[in-house]
Amino acid sequence: MTKGMKILTVFLMMFALLFPSNGAWAANDNKVMDSIEHALVVSAILEGPSWYYTVITGGQAMSYYTENKSFVATPGQYVNFKAKDGRIVDFRGEAVTAPYYHEKIMAKDTAKRVIDLELHGSIQLASSYAVFRLVEGGQTVPQSLKDIAVGVENVSVFYDEQEKATVLLLEGKTPVQTMRVGINNSGFASLDHSRLDFASAGGLQVVDKKANWSYDVASNTTVALVPGVDGTHVSVAGQDLYTSPNRLYVYPADVAMPVQIMTFKRAYGYPLYRGFFEITPAATAGKLALVNEVQIEDYLRQVVPSEMPASFGLEALKAQSVAARTYALGDYESNRYATKGFHVDDSTLSQVYNNSAENALTSQAVSETSGLVMKSGDALVDARYYSTSGGYGAAKHEVWADGNGAFPGVPIGYLNAKSYVYDPNAAGELLNLNTQDEAALNAFYKDLSLKGYDSESYYFRWKVAFSRTELENTINKNLAGRYQADPTAILTQDASGQFVSKPIPATGVGTVRNLSVSKRGAGGNMMELVVETSTGTYKIVKEYNIRFTVRPSNLYTGGKDVLLSRAKGGATAYDPNFVLKNYTILPSAFATFDLARDAAGNLTSVTFFGGGNGHGVGMSQYGASSLGLSGWSYDRILNAYYSGMSLVNVYEM
Repeated sequence: MTKGMKILTVFLMMFALLFPSNGAWAANDNKVMDSIEHALVVSAILEGPSWYYTVITGGQAMSYYTENKSFVATPGQYVNFKAKDGRIVDFRGEAVTAPYYHEKIMAKDTAKRVIDLELHGSIQLASSYAVFRLVEGGQTVPQSLKDIAVGVENVSVFYDEQEKATVLLLEGKTPVQTMRVGINNSGFASLDHSRLDFASAGGLQVVDKKANWSYDVASNTTVALVPGVDGTHVSVAGQDLYTSPNRLYVYPADVAMPVQIMTFKRAYGYPLYRGFFEITPAATAGKLALVNEVQIEDYLRQVVPSEMPASFGLEALKAQSVAARTYALGDYESNRYATKGFHVDDSTLSQVYNNSAENALTSQAVSETSGLVMKSGDALVDARYYSTSGGYGAAKHEVWADGNGAFPGVPIGYLNAKSYVYDPNAAGELLNLNTQDEAALNAFYKDLSLKGYDSESYYFRWKVAFSRTELENTINKNLAGRYQADPTAILTQDASGQFVSKPIPATGVGTVRNLSVSKRGAGGNMMELVVETSTGTYKIVKEYNIRFTVRPSNLYTGGKDVLLSRAKGGATAYDPNFVLKNYTILPSAFATFDLARDAAGNLTSVTFFGGGNGHGVGMSQYGASSLGLSGWSYDRILNAYYSGMSLVNVYEM
């Protein structure tokens, strides 16, 4: 056997081992002559007396060799040939350059089989399209459309005579360096913008790449982009300069100087952004969509202060930086906003971005953890976090449904229920409470003297009372809406005693007669709340639905203000200086309640006693602050909340 044949044999054996069942690679061991038509050459390597070709044909990557040096095909060409036992015996016709686009992927829709290219726009995927990654040594690895992230530029899209994409070829590893952020208007109400006004102390440049047009905007001068029926209008000082139906870009002339937008506000005023902007017509007629593309570390410099105050201390801020970076990359990999052309949005649907101004300590925390993410095995940790624990954390699968809608979902070992409250009878030990015992939980959430990781939060303990009428009002205001949003989680008891999905009566639930918790998570969080009324018995499933049905605000209860009393850990009474009026939702599902009745046994009021603020899964931010200020390092803090996680630098992955 020649050296070349040995190399080829080893090559094929390796890929047979690597890809034994997916069919993307075929070891060419046929004993009859193969006729290969329209094969796309993706690598050509000269090794000794032979050329070794990797081609893609029929959606498969194949390997061949030939000692015929008079015909040389180069990557990016189509060739036709005959082969036997992996050896090319006859090239037929000329090699033809394959038509392709090498452009940034701006958006993709897997269901509709469409990708959006930066300059050429939308292109349909062929019925038998294939995705591969070209790696070191000219080898190819099968991929899927999911592996092509929005914003990538290392991809070639080969297309056929109908201009449908047949092969998407990723060239090497895709660097993960930037985040594409969908920017909402004022109050994070919508991604639609009626107009956009930009300015920068260093000046700006507005660009239409497709039309090869640009305009330089002087420093501290505002440029306005306004949607119109004929495209987006660009104007300065009221003078219309340009109109285009294409994607427009706004770049800072000096990258060190941020860009300010004056058409909406954040908590600190008109926001300043790093990176650059893309502006396109929105799906809503007469509106614009805005995407901010920014380096990951710069993105985090504006996430961390928006999600955690600097007063929480450096170690907590470093833990928050790692959690936020991990969460962002999880969104990046999930493709959940791919049809809209970005990785994350700037609201609580992802992580709050640029609602608070950058500051030195939060930027230091980001810098000192640069690139670090949490992994569990080979996968990114699902880095959920929330404000305050009332003593216990929740298991993720007991809070959210799986992607297929199953609830409870599949348990995740590092996102399980944990105790974060100290045992008053065993110094330094965490309390082990029977969280399924209603009486024990009732006493637990009424006990203001307890201390834990989150003792310094005024949400460590809280209570709120509803009259029966107030309770009926908030249920009637919200339950039908929750049914519309999540019909399999708002159930009605039928004649056989089974709970089934059924619309809420148009007249409402009538008179509330009783409340009970039918299921709790391992951390004590309510998973199912049963409401018995004069029109039927209803079961509210999932903490989100419970919290958005029983809402302690007179917007839903009617009448007088609803007061939420709060206390830190170790208190003797609720603090009258920190009572909240008309809080928008129940702070958490970690709660019990007392029912008051009149002499006839009719319900008159309900008082909820609870602890914590938020969903309870992953890292408690107040807890992280307390632990950091007491001397814990950020990695120790993270391990307390994401058990067994390991830190990996994403820029070295």
